[in-house]
Amino acid sequence: MQTSLQKISLLFSGCFLCLIATAQFNIPNNQPQKLTPIKPVQAPVQPVQPMFNFKKVNANLGYAFIIDRPTSQKPQEGDQISVNMQMICQNRILFNSGQTFKGKPAVYSVTKPAFPGDVIEGIMFMTPGDSMVCQVDADVLFRNTKGKKPDFIKPGDKILYFIKLISIKTKEQLQKEQQAAVNKQINEQMAKQKIAMEKQKAVDDKALVSWFAKKNIAPVKTTPGLYYSVKEEGTGEIPTTGDTLTVNYTGTLLDGTKFDSNEDSAFQHVVPYQFVLGTGQVISGWHVGFAQLKVGSKATFYIPSGMAYGTQSRPGGGANPKGIPANSILVFDVHLLGSKHPVPQAVPQSPNKDSTLHVPAAGAQLPVKN
Repeated sequence: MQTSLQKISLLFSGCFLCLIATAQFNIPNNQPQKLTPIKPVQAPVQPVQPMFNFKKVNANLGYAFIIDRPTSQKPQEGDQISVNMQMICQNRILFNSGQTFKGKPAVYSVTKPAFPGDVIEGIMFMTPGDSMVCQVDADVLFRNTKGKKPDFIKPGDKILYFIKLISIKTKEQLQKEQQAAVNKQINEQMAKQKIAMEKQKAVDDKALVSWFAKKNIAPVKTTPGLYYSVKEEGTGEIPTTGDTLTVNYTGTLLDGTKFDSNEDSAFQHVVPYQFVLGTGQVISGWHVGFAQLKVGSKATFYIPSGMAYGTQSRPGGGANPKGIPANSILVFDVHLLGSKHPVPQAVPQSPNKDSTLHVPAAGAQLPVKN
C-alpha cells in the first residue's frame, strides 16, 4: 500500500514540473516551433589601402623600402652586388634567385640602366641589409629586354621585384681580387712548370750521362746543368755579360739530326752570328756555355731541354724537315770568334749649378754689343 502511494506521488510531481516549464517558455503543446532569424549587422565599408606606397623613379618604375637601414655605401657603376630576388606578376613567380642559384645569392655587375624603368635604378638606392620592392611596367620590361612575355601577363600589368641586397664589392675591391686571382693562377702555373722542369731535368741528365758513356765523352758539368767540352782553347778573354759575341755554330739532336748551322750552306745563312751575352737574345744554354770560353775557343755544348726550347717544339723546313721536337736535348759545336765590350755611354755634362753673379774686375774690357 505504501509503495503505491509513493508511485502516485512521483507521477503528480512530474506533471506539475511539466506545467511549470510550459508556462515559463510559452511553448504550446504539440505544436512545431518557429525560430526567429537573427539579422546580421553590416560592418562599415573600409577603403582598400595599397600594400606598398611606391615612390616614382620615372614613369615605368616605382620602389618602396621594406627594410631601410643605411649601413654603408650605395652601389656604384662598376661595383658587383649580391642579392636575393623574386619576380612576381599575377601572383605567379617569374624568377627566384634562391631556386635558380641553389640557395645562393645572385651576383650582378652594376651597369648603367639599360632603359628607363630598369630595376637597377631602384637597387642603387639600397645599402647592404636593405629590402625593397620595385614595381616595373611589364610591357616596358619585355619590350626592352627582348624577352617573350608569358600569355597570362596582360597589357598594363605590373611586375614586382622583391629584392634584398646582401653585399657590395666596389670596383676597386674587384680589381684587387681579380689581380690576386691572376697572380695566384700564374704562381700555380709556374709552380707546376717548375716541378715539370725538375722532372724533365732529371730525365735529360740521365739521358746525357748514358749518351756520354756510349760516346766515351767526359764533359764538364756546370751548376745549371749544362755540359761542355773544349776542343780547342782560345787565347782571348772570357766574355762578360753585355759583351757582343761573334760565333759560328752547328746544332744537332742527340740522334745526329742537324737542325741549324751558319757554316752549312744548306741552311742559307753562312755568316757569323752575333748576340749580346746575358740579355736573353738566345737560349739560356748559350749564355751559360759561352761564359765558360775564351775568345778563339772551339767547344761542344750539351744542352738539356730546359735550357733550350723546353716544351716548345720548333717547326722544320728546308734542310731540316724534322724540326726540333719538344723536350729535345741539343748539341752545339761552337767557335767563339770574338767578343766586344759595350761602348761606355757618354755622361751628359750637368749645367753649372753655381748661381753666383761674377762681376768683371775693375778695368776689365767688357764685350761690346754691335
